[in-house]
Amino acid sequence: MLNLSILIVIVGLIYWLLRLRRRGFFKRPPKESKVINKISGQEVQVFLDYNTPIEHLTFDGVRFGQQFRYKSFEEIGMPEKCDFRIKPIHYSNETLFHKKLSNETHDHNVFGIISIEEAKLLKKGLLMVKVPDSLLKSSEIISHLFADTAFLKFAEKMEPLINQAIQYSEQNTGGNAAKDQSNSADQ
Repeated sequence: MLNLSILIVIVGLIYWLLRLRRRGFFKRPPKESKVINKISGQEVQVFLDYNTPIEHLTFDGVRFGQQFRYKSFEEIGMPEKCDFRIKPIHYSNETLFHKKLSNETHDHNVFGIISIEEAKLLKKGLLMVKVPDSLLKSSEIISHLFADTAFLKFAEKMEPLINQAIQYSEQNTGGNAAKDQSNSADQ
């Protein structure tokens, strides 16, 4: 009797294992990963020049699409009369995770086509000039931005633009200060 019950249990286990095998329990997972291999979207590129308003500079480089924070252009809330372009962008897992260099460019600026890194430096320099009560001189801004020597040629190209931006912001703030003084004198 004991032998018969052991035999029934063994046959039941074999039957159960065969059913699991048919259902795919023992199959190996596919070698292809189901991770997103490509990310695509669009990027806003604001025209970068010495007279670009600070409100517009903050929107440069904003990306939108299915895998980004902003899903559509309307969610960004661009100001009116902003000179910008929308550029399609594509990333693959090689550029994101394997540190292969991407060949992204910023096409909408005073210098023509520049790399994204140079565009970020240009934007940062323009923001440093346009910050209210900024007393930094052109050489200080350039030395702060280009502590790394990888972009020294771009620093030489950018210095006259920073000088123009400083003069432009001084004219605008000087004109506003003169208006404020005349308004206070009228009162």
